[in-house]
Amino acid sequence: MDRRYDLAIVLAFIAVGVLVIAVARTIPAGLHRDAVGSRAFFFGVGILFFVGGCILATQRLVRWRAQKDPMVPMEGTEDEEGKPASALRPAAIVGISIAYVALLNPLGYLLSTPLFIIGALAVLGERKWWRLIILAVSFTVIFYIIFAQVLNTRMSVGPFAPLFRELGWIYN
Repeated sequence: MDRRYDLAIVLAFIAVGVLVIAVARTIPAGLHRDAVGSRAFFFGVGILFFVGGCILATQRLVRWRAQKDPMVPMEGTEDEEGKPASALRPAAIVGISIAYVALLNPLGYLLSTPLFIIGALAVLGERKWWRLIILAVSFTVIFYIIFAQVLNTRMSVGPFAPLFRELGWIYN
């Protein structure tokens, strides 16, 4: 791999850090003052990108000057036999994740989460449907109980809202 690509990516992270810090300065202060403020997270992320990028860029340049060749020996492992790496699998996961976020409000957590888990695991190579369904349903139910019932976190239940109100599980 060419070291210059590595350096270009690091410089892009530095630029993103500077951009995040610049945009964070435009966030208005909240009505209620607090010790951290509404901009602190964004300043932290921007500073992390900037400082981390500067450290990595320095490392890359020092190593680059020590070795005259801009090529770096390949890292990692070879592809699995019969399963070459491709961009299709990660692109499908990104697409499924976007669909999950889009469907979360209209379908609710209890319907969209099992669909997401089944889709993601199918893309990742799980072929036993009974295992997919058991895992998706059990994960969804367990985490719904933990967050919605035990921790009282508001979660969209979609078409189950009238039933859950009647049962007293939700109050809105």
